[in-house]
Amino acid sequence: MHPRILWSLAAVIVVAMIVMSSSAWADHTQPEIVKGSKIIGKSVQTMGGKEIGEIADLAIDELDGQVRYAVLSFGGILGLGEKYFAIPWEALQLSDNKEHFALAITEKELENAPGFDKKNWPDFADPVYYASIYEFYQVPVPEAKGGFKQKTPSSTPKDSSKTGQSKKAKKETHK
Repeated sequence: MHPRILWSLAAVIVVAMIVMSSSAWADHTQPEIVKGSKIIGKSVQTMGGKEIGEIADLAIDELDGQVRYAVLSFGGILGLGEKYFAIPWEALQLSDNKEHFALAITEKELENAPGFDKKNWPDFADPVYYASIYEFYQVPVPEAKGGFKQKTPSSTPKDSSKTGQSKKAKKETHK
């Protein structure tokens, strides 16, 4: 073969390899890390598409750096009468277009969720509070450092028809 053709072929192969390796970034198989300010302010919708609030803050575990809760702001007018809810991070699903989060809960269910006033935050590290939030949203309590699970507030489920499977997992099985 002619040397010029060999160099051209080599150049095409190198360009193809570069394009193929950078496509892993485009297909979102790599983790995406964003600033907290990009998440704060995003709207949260029910699975049916009804907007129920927005992310007002994030609660982060100081020991392992994991986001434990997104703090959802719900209700009120011009900030008056607004209520906050600690939503387990695992209970939220980012929309395909990354414009909002979806939560497997109805607006009526959210009205009955454990919430708090924006000027009176709970102790997120309290094991009973922690477990009650995960139980309400039907999300498994993550294991703490050392491999043990947080204590649960009760051993009996709120609704005997619930299997303990998260709503997120239920949605996955019903696709």
